[in-house]
Amino acid sequence: MTEFLYPFLEGSETDLPTVLADVRASTLQKGADTIALRLRIDLEAVVACGEAIRAALERGGRLLTFGNGGSSTDAQDLAHDCRALGWPALALVDDVATITAVGNDVGFENVFARQLIALARGNDAALAISTSGSSRNILAGLEEAQRQLLLTCAITGGDGGRLRELELDHLLVADGDYVPRVQEAHATVYHLLLEVVGAKA
Repeated sequence: MTEFLYPFLEGSETDLPTVLADVRASTLQKGADTIALRLRIDLEAVVACGEAIRAALERGGRLLTFGNGGSSTDAQDLAHDCRALGWPALALVDDVATITAVGNDVGFENVFARQLIALARGNDAALAISTSGSSRNILAGLEEAQRQLLLTCAITGGDGGRLRELELDHLLVADGDYVPRVQEAHATVYHLLLEVVGAKA
């Protein structure tokens, strides 16, 4: 059961000091991997995206965020923190009734696009978070945002996935391929974005 997270615990090691040394080494390596990924964040791109989001908000727009799995909780956190700064923001993953209804009736790939059809307004900014950059519902949501001429932003991992094909206004890539580390870098990216956006005057 623990093999995925701590493979050395499933091996032949039973000596407590040895196991603790392995846990320490594993923890240090994870930290080093996350730091290395964070150091590769394109800060100029983050600043440009944050300034564009603030400009949209100052024009009366809202920040609309979405993602799947762990990225959905990041989308919720981003929207919550944006509201704490005094700006209007909405996480499309918050409405479980709508997500399950759309998923059941017309397919899970439409759960964000359908919400944007109903909710989006001209000055809004749509920001998706996706570790793969290729989830169908993320792509469909951003395509709908483009159709409505919203500011389109995404935070992704790997090589950017299929999001690179969409010609988004802003694409921020944490170029790792191990999901837990990518998600840690994503948290850094969106908190940096919020630093750039700043509080509403």
